[in-house]
Amino acid sequence: MKKLKRILLLGLMIGALPAALANEVRDIHTAVTPTNFDAGGAVSRQFHLNAESYRTTATIARTGPVRKLEVAPSEKLADFCVRYRGGRARFEDYAKQDALLDSVIVVHDGSIVFESYRSMEPWQRHFAWSVSKVIAAATVAALAHDGRVDVAEPVDTYVTDLANTKWAGIAVRDIANMASGIDCLDSDGYQDNTTCIYRMEETLGITADAGYEASFLEHLRGMQRHSEPGVSYEYVSANTNVLMLVAEAVTSQPYATAVRELIWDHIGAEADALVAISDEGHAYASGGIIARLRDIARFGELFVKPDAFGVFDRKFVDDMQRSGVSLGEDVEIELIETFGADLPVRASWQWDRIWEDGGMHKSGYLGQGLYVDPDRSLVIAWFGTGLDFDERNNDMLPISRQLARSGLFDSR
Repeated sequence: MKKLKRILLLGLMIGALPAALANEVRDIHTAVTPTNFDAGGAVSRQFHLNAESYRTTATIARTGPVRKLEVAPSEKLADFCVRYRGGRARFEDYAKQDALLDSVIVVHDGSIVFESYRSMEPWQRHFAWSVSKVIAAATVAALAHDGRVDVAEPVDTYVTDLANTKWAGIAVRDIANMASGIDCLDSDGYQDNTTCIYRMEETLGITADAGYEASFLEHLRGMQRHSEPGVSYEYVSANTNVLMLVAEAVTSQPYATAVRELIWDHIGAEADALVAISDEGHAYASGGIIARLRDIARFGELFVKPDAFGVFDRKFVDDMQRSGVSLGEDVEIELIETFGADLPVRASWQWDRIWEDGGMHKSGYLGQGLYVDPDRSLVIAWFGTGLDFDERNNDMLPISRQLARSGLFDSR
């Protein structure tokens, strides 16, 4: 990022980019390929900040008035000592020095109390990866709030293409809760082109073409079920993309339009968002939202002040915090290293982790994240670019809980 800025600045100073510098800009652009875009590091950051140059996208237009976020920096928050894998540091220092963190924002009571852009600019959009999932879920929740979707109904009530498949009979709520029982686990491998998850993303134009010939709908229709719905939490991105189909079927509109009408205009976004779409026109709802950080934070405020936006109500958020699906003992054991005794207890409506105090977290590949704490009127959002195909990421996930429990936001 800094290198590209230097190149462009030199071009402005001398009136035009010399051929060598122009070639360097092109080299940065062409470094991204279908096989390395998600490997991490500088190549992935180039993809994250310029995804519309590498993938076909649809626009989620900002057509409503911008809802201004007041800027009220908190010195106490900047000075708060956080623990991370590198040791301890002031939060502000951590945000500046973690090379795997692209940007972070903290919004409290509707005001920006902290904001840092280490490897991008505030006006730039960033690929959100699986943070996109909670936007898809919120879109369906908005339809449920309007009485247009009954989440207790089987999904094939709305998506008739899934009739006579293993999806038939699964309640929309179980799909939203990542408890469909469908055998297409993300943990089977994003880089193995024989897995169900890879092939789904191949049909959506995200992963490199490995010769899989099925269409997106054909792939969904061929998925199998390996457990009873509503019983076990399993991370299956196919669930999110089925929620996208529900939204399209009920609204009779493309997914990007449904998100605009049901979500984006309500939050007072400051910019258009984008969503990656396939050659067939299907949205990559499970990971393809591209947006500014401040607008992701504005989205998070839906869960802090739901009655103020008209998308869904406080009862929905309360139910989501207190119901859902247990994470299970195996998942909780994995989380001990990250959270110690402060373990989340459930997942709900595509949120990966919900704590007993109501804090909610959604993660995204290569270090994206959104943490919402309704009782503390707190939203923390961040973008990142990790290394080694998500093996190494920033430390904002545990830090977000440290900030939430710091006492700085307990005045309410």
